[in-house]
Amino acid sequence: KKFAFVPSRIEVAEGETVRLVVRSGDGMHGIQIKKFNVSEEVPRGSQPVTIEFTATAVGEFEIACSEFCGKGHEEMRGKLIVLPRGTRAR
Repeated sequence: KKFAFVPSRIEVAEGETVRLVVRSGDGMHGIQIKKFNVSEEVPRGSQPVTIEFTATAVGEFEIACSEFCGKGHEEMRGKLIVLPRGTRAR
């Protein structure tokens, strides 16, 4: 939604295939996670965009909106937390 990812925090385990199914109801947005070469446009509408990648590194990685979406664009951030293999994600 405008200037926020819901949820804003995603936890996965190292080595997992991550599948994000995202949609936007208020305008053009994007999803970018630089460490995993993720960069996808998310157009407004009910049609979801599916993004898949493998979480190959442990750590905290920024999820950012890659399409300028207005005054709050710079604050539109989330976190991908990749836990060590064998650790349970919440």
